[in-house]
Amino acid sequence: MKIIQVITLSEPIGGAQMVLFNNTEAMVKNGHEVHVIVGQKGTLTKRLEELSVKVTCIPNLKREISPKNDFACYKDMRNLFKSENPDIVISHSSKAGILCRLACHNTGTPNIFTVHGWSFTPGVKGVKRYFYLAIEKIMGKFSDHLITVSKFDYTLGSKHNIVPESRMSVIYNGSPDFLKSEEKSRHEKPLTLLMTARFSYQKDHLTLFKALQQLKEAPIHVDLVGNGDLFEEFVSRAKEMGIDHMITFHGESNDIPSFLNKSDIFVLTSRFEGLPLSICEAMSVGIPIVASDVGGVNEMVKDGYNGFLIPKEDPIYLTKKLKAIIEDDELRKSMGENSRNTYLETFSTQQMASSTEEFITQILQKKTAN
Repeated sequence: MKIIQVITLSEPIGGAQMVLFNNTEAMVKNGHEVHVIVGQKGTLTKRLEELSVKVTCIPNLKREISPKNDFACYKDMRNLFKSENPDIVISHSSKAGILCRLACHNTGTPNIFTVHGWSFTPGVKGVKRYFYLAIEKIMGKFSDHLITVSKFDYTLGSKHNIVPESRMSVIYNGSPDFLKSEEKSRHEKPLTLLMTARFSYQKDHLTLFKALQQLKEAPIHVDLVGNGDLFEEFVSRAKEMGIDHMITFHGESNDIPSFLNKSDIFVLTSRFEGLPLSICEAMSVGIPIVASDVGGVNEMVKDGYNGFLIPKEDPIYLTKKLKAIIEDDELRKSMGENSRNTYLETFSTQQMASSTEEFITQILQKKTAN
């Protein structure tokens, strides 16, 4: 098959970028021709080029709304789809998804939009949520098919009648296996807590910081990996809250596996999510997960089995559950084993890629039959 994948940003690397990369790598190994379109060169394009994947940069593909740039980008995509004549186009991220679906509709190219968490999901601020809902209702008319990365998002899309359920499929995100047996044995003190997330309103590092204020005497150290608009603000907040001695701010990193293999507990305090790839990655190395019960997180984390689910913005409950895992070696060990098993059963790259390929095949077979 000839497949085009489209995404707006090449960096910073987030869940959508890694899902695209992991799927592309698997598709290439399976003998498919994959062409990736992005708005700018960066970390993602470098990694794709190492796979010898064709990459096209469309400079007018930007996150910011600009009628001039957006129309120019639409025309570039339309012309490219006409000349390339792919079997199918898969888009990721809001802007790429909108322009790509419009261009595919114009050229008669089969398309899939991958929903990495709806932009109108509960937790998105005020008027924005209703604006994005209106946009997606319109774009549903130009969408052949949707992949939602969680049952939560499938249900939300169905509830708002974005497209008929017959044109949607749930395909869980998948991560490569990052487990390295040669790393430090778990349960050595101090324990390492890890959160890999950009510093933004969505990720809500403040809830974690408030919990850490109550855990100053605990034998832990916290690694925070990620950048973002609020990075410097939280470096300052850590000092103001008297917890800076507990935290190392690492900034952006291209070596997440090393951090995961040196960690004992993974934390994610988001206000809203789709299906966080970061949790897939953490489960692959067999550590407990403590995460906000938002979006599709409860499809990954079973409370009391492979971690704990936390009400969002609840530092008191977060403190209680972190303390339980920190103080109980056997609980931490069993939850870690359950995380590993959950990953192997449901959240590997192979499972994601094979499900995606099967969905594409079904779409093209139906098209041929019609």
